[in-house]
Amino acid sequence: MYRIINESEYIAVTFTGSVSFSELLDAFLRITALPGFGDKSRIWIFKGDDETSLSLATISSVMPIVQKLNLKNRKNKVAIVLQNGLQNAVAGLFDSGSSQKGAPRVDLFEDVDSAVQWIAA
Repeated sequence: MYRIINESEYIAVTFTGSVSFSELLDAFLRITALPGFGDKSRIWIFKGDDETSLSLATISSVMPIVQKLNLKNRKNKVAIVLQNGLQNAVAGLFDSGSSQKGAPRVDLFEDVDSAVQWIAA
């Protein structure tokens, strides 16, 4: 289950519980229809209780979609908040996709406040 909030500077998507590829894809498609989508950064928040809530296979299959959605405005940032201990395991997936010149900046966080501060900077 997820919830989308369209703030003035960013769009936040919060997932709770187990997250499937189809849920992630549905959320991606929904945010692209929001007013200001192309000009806003995104915060993806995963509030799973354990490592099974977001598998590495799911997140790695979604990375190409994240990159394609951010091609239009390379100034946008993408913050990923993982509150289930997967930060180190997932970091390599995001670093490899964001190292290209002009690619959107992607970073991982353990809490929402830190992600919001980074987006605003």
